[in-house]
Amino acid sequence: MELAGWVTVGTAAVVGGFTVLGHLFDQVPSLTQKMITAIRSVRAVRDELRSERR
Repeated sequence: MELAGWVTVGTAAVVGGFTVLGHLFDQVPSLTQKMITAIRSVRAVRDELRSERR
């Protein structure tokens, strides 16, 4: 009977892990677009600061 409990816990852990990973991978496209926007903004600020020094 103890083995059945461990099998249940193991199965639940694997299914939960796949569920969390699936959710995280679903977020990648929207996060990459936000990162692209953020990087462009940082580069624009950097370029502006460089142009003021000259």
